[in-house]
Amino acid sequence: MSALRALGYAGDAVVSPSSTHTAEDAAAAAGCELGQIVKTLAVYVAGAPLLCLVPGDRRLDDRLLAARRGVGRKQVKLASAEQVLALTGYPIGGVSPFGVPSPLPALVDESMRRFETVWIAAGSASAILPIRLDDLVRYVSAEFAPIAT
Repeated sequence: MSALRALGYAGDAVVSPSSTHTAEDAAAAAGCELGQIVKTLAVYVAGAPLLCLVPGDRRLDDRLLAARRGVGRKQVKLASAEQVLALTGYPIGGVSPFGVPSPLPALVDESMRRFETVWIAAGSASAILPIRLDDLVRYVSAEFAPIAT
């Protein structure tokens, strides 16, 4: 939260008594549509780390991501749990695109444009927070791209 506060975010996290580890669990805790949940995925493309922000009702499409980055599909690999923790500082299920040890390039699936407000993990498997999509994109210096189906 401190990384977000430094950027001017004034909202509060919602801490669920149960896990928000899955998009379905997070949507239930937030009382929102499944697509409003942002899955923050750490991916390696041709060996370079990248954050992919995908709506909860979609899946990252490695073919679309490979085409976007100009590489073959086999050069797209999801980061392991250990790699996710090293890259982001967060465990799988609680990965926030904010407060990572070193800034990472980020892509946001263009289908998220259908929502004004989305929900992201707040650093643990039981905390989420709402954020305006425009702010999310601006704060993480992300760009929109078709990366999910």
